[in-house]
Amino acid sequence: MWARRNDKLLRDGERLKRRVVRLGSLSGDKWRQIAVLYRVADKYGVGVYPHTYCHGMAGDTGCVTGVCCACKPDVFAWEQELLDRLPKRLANAGEFCPFFNRTKKNCGIYAVRPFACRVYYNVARSRLSCRNPAEETLQLFDSLKRHLEEILGSYQGGYIPKQ
Repeated sequence: MWARRNDKLLRDGERLKRRVVRLGSLSGDKWRQIAVLYRVADKYGVGVYPHTYCHGMAGDTGCVTGVCCACKPDVFAWEQELLDRLPKRLANAGEFCPFFNRTKKNCGIYAVRPFACRVYYNVARSRLSCRNPAEETLQLFDSLKRHLEEILGSYQGGYIPKQ
């Protein structure tokens, strides 16, 4: 069972990589590239989600536990600029993502969340791994960074709201 699950996750990760690389090499409208990039990431999530420990812990607006939102989401320059324009939850400073609604336990920007949030799933054997990115998630994200920079601008690290 684990072998089949891991094979599926690897195949889906490789498919995501190929699509992102192909998308980055296309010239054209930057807004269209970004829209397609996010659709590709969401499609990856739909395929991976049933095989993760997140399964059953998410609603229409993201995870209902918020455990993985106790961090600063990785962002690129374009995403940083967009997120800086959105209202933040000041009560979350330093503890949770500035867009996580702790009362409703959902993402306040789910429709426009960064790429990293779209591909972050707990694929490790432990439910505790959703507190930190699983090694598979980090490897996937790292392998895509330079291609994502072609579309989203330079990598900025964990999002820190401008004061």
